[in-house]
Formats: sequence, structure tokens, C-alpha cells
Amino acid sequence: MIFAIIVSSLLSTADAAVSPSATPIQISHAYSRPANDMGAVFLTIVNGGSSADAIDGARSDVADATEVHETYDTGSGSGMRHIPRLPIVGGQTLSFHSGGYHVMLIGLKHSLKVGDHFTIGLHFEHAGWIDVPVVVESF
Repeated sequence: MIFAIIVSSLLSTADAAVSPSATPIQISHAYSRPANDMGAVFLTIVNGGSSADAIDGARSDVADATEVHETYDTGSGSGMRHIPRLPIVGGQTLSFHSGGYHVMLIGLKHSLKVGDHFTIGLHFEHAGWIDVPVVVESF
């Protein structure tokens, strides 16, 4: 009887967790380029829902630190900065690309070579963690 109660409790907790298929957030075409020390991941995020969400964290096993960054104009060139929270309004498509938003991989633990595959995680305020498969593509 106690076992049945514990199993029932665990199942209801698992049902409460957000799975990628249960969220209006969809992520596609995640790729990186070959890199040795620092890398970047580019992708497309679609918020297919009517409510806003926001990216507020990132993780990866291939780097010491994983952060959402943006490239910005300094007037005499460009710079990059960490974005701790990136809102995505309902119905919006957001492209991460070179010269714009990207997921920065800081302190790579090994080189990224064409054809390699790895996973990053993006944390959304409402959707929770979504794991994203990434492939390393050539320039």
C-alpha cells in the first residue's frame, strides 16, 4: 500500500513537469561552427503561444560557462554582452545568428569539429528547461 502511494506521488510529480511537447516554445536548426576555446550556438526559437516567456539561463557539458549573449554596435566596432533575461513575446520568432543573439560557449572543454553533436539546455521562465541538440557545421 505504501509503495502504491509513493509511485502514485512520483507519477503525479512527473506529470506536472513541463516537457518540450507540452510547451508552445519550439526550437529548431541549432548549430555551431568549429571552435577551439570559445564557441557560439545559433538557432531559431518560436513562441507559438499567446503568452510571453523569457530565456533566463543556459547550460552545456561542452563548456565551462554557457550564456545567452548579444552582439551590439559600439560606434567604433562591435562588442558582446551577456543577456541574463531575454523576453520572447507570444507569437514571436527569434533568430539567433552571427552578429546578433547567440548562445556563447565559454571555455570549451574540447574542440568542436564539423559533424560533432552536443546538447545545450535553455531555461525559460514558464516552459522550464528545454534540451536542444546541436550539430557543428562548416562556415
